Amino acid sequence: MTNHFEQLDPRTRILTILGAIIIVASTPNGTLGPFAGYGPLALLLVSTGRAPGIYLVTRSLAVAPFVLLAAGLLVFQAGIIPATSVALKGFTAAFLLAFLTFTTPLSDLLWGLRHLKAPESLNLILGMMYRYTSLLSEEYSRLERARDSRTTRPLGRHRFAIYGRQFGTLILRSWDRAERVHAAMLSRGFTGTWPVTRECHFGARDAGFLLLVSALFLGARWLP
Repeated sequence: MTNHFEQLDPRTRILTILGAIIIVASTPNGTLGPFAGYGPLALLLVSTGRAPGIYLVTRSLAVAPFVLLAAGLLVFQAGIIPATSVALKGFTAAFLLAFLTFTTPLSDLLWGLRHLKAPESLNLILGMMYRYTSLLSEEYSRLERARDSRTTRPLGRHRFAIYGRQFGTLILRSWDRAERVHAAMLSRGFTGTWPVTRECHFGARDAGFLLLVSALFLGARWLP
């Protein structure tokens, strides 16, 4: 497999990653043998794209609190081995999803989901969440800069009251800006779908890549 993951049809990329995750998730709890194959295969799959390793590791570690909490609770019910397998499943899935989101632009991802017959409401929600998450981040950065420029001494015991007012201001500003952004999108002909920057076709290369990755993960699935 060569570095061409980004050149594949978005549907192929989505199905490849989801298929690998489903196979990993289907591994019975308490079975650790297959992970000796899943790990190298995940790294081999990542080598077909241009996602930086530090990005993938950082994104995978972002889910660590939730994965470790689930595994920790399972320790008391089933033991350390099943808990370890659950943790490995979670980190493998997060690693593969991080690779997908880095190598697939949002417009391509939404296009692929739409053509895979995902609910249209899901596409719209994902697109809006992505757009307005960056909007919230920008507004919060502006509030932080404004607060710091007006603060001459430590916040002290008034810290939480200040944060509360700052959060309320953030909601109000973001609401107003979101309305302006939505009006601008409608004025430019937005109909609820995001444009794709290139023509996408599912061909023999896509089918071969999908079948090869699925076969490799299925082979690892049955390791003792």
